[in-house]
Amino acid sequence: MTFDRAKNGLRKLLFGTGEPQGRQDDTEEIPAVDSLALRGAAAGLQPSAHDVQVGLASDPGRIRDHNEDASLAWQFMIAQEGHAPQPLGLFIVADGMGGHARGEQASALAIRLAADYVIRHVSLPLLNADGGVAERVPIHEILDTSMRIAHEAVLRQLPEAGTTMTMALLMDDGVYIAHVGDSRAYLGERGRLRLLTQDHSVAARLLEMGHASFEEVASQRNILYKALGQGAQIEPDILYQDMDWGQYLLICCDGLWGKVSDEEIVAIIEAARTPDVACQNLVALANQNGGEDNISVVLAARGWPLPAYLSPEGGEPDGV
Repeated sequence: MTFDRAKNGLRKLLFGTGEPQGRQDDTEEIPAVDSLALRGAAAGLQPSAHDVQVGLASDPGRIRDHNEDASLAWQFMIAQEGHAPQPLGLFIVADGMGGHARGEQASALAIRLAADYVIRHVSLPLLNADGGVAERVPIHEILDTSMRIAHEAVLRQLPEAGTTMTMALLMDDGVYIAHVGDSRAYLGERGRLRLLTQDHSVAARLLEMGHASFEEVASQRNILYKALGQGAQIEPDILYQDMDWGQYLLICCDGLWGKVSDEEIVAIIEAARTPDVACQNLVALANQNGGEDNISVVLAARGWPLPAYLSPEGGEPDGV
């Protein structure tokens, strides 16, 4: 087909006319499309095995006039050399401490530095000529180093401030998590929600040791013994978790998990049209229940809508 014929065909498709100035249109006839058949076919499609849907929401709450939280959701996907698409995602929630501007600056500085280090050492090497083979470093070392860089920067630049940080790196069928403070990471699927991280708070430690009841430690829930920018050294928790198709990762600060129960979180996520809507509705319920603190949440799901069940092997449902 010549360029003129192609141009005329585009005019006809968009405007219903062919070549102007009365010249006879010699474009090839485009067959009609059955829109009902297309909609029916689309309705029967299932998300692919590498599909990752993400939502993020952050709100100052109903009491405070500023938001000391910082959040990040970053996705990357590559298909090369005949391999299936490889999904990568970096998700972070940081809850700043230290008063108005100081807390905001600490959380923002921490996530920028940590994300920059992880992206440069995990994702960008995949674009090198050798596909990143020459620069491979164990993931847990990369996450640990990124947290230490963030810690030292906050300690040096904002000595009166600090921040929690829960960071998750999604790679293929698993997620690596680096964690300091009392923000949380959960793994969920339809009907289930499981806490993956441990709060680095005085209250959580007393409960773990059996030295106090929930009621007795309620007033100490916000006292942390580990946070970025606090103390000379930092030892982040690093863990790995398989993440199957049909499961989701939820990262949030205490402004959410302290106001919304696990059962309510599950119900809201399962009822939402998209992960973004789920995040907005979770924030709304936290505000409805008091909203005394800043509220931030990131939701990353492998497949959406969530399937009703997982296969016996723990992978994709039958027919996907």
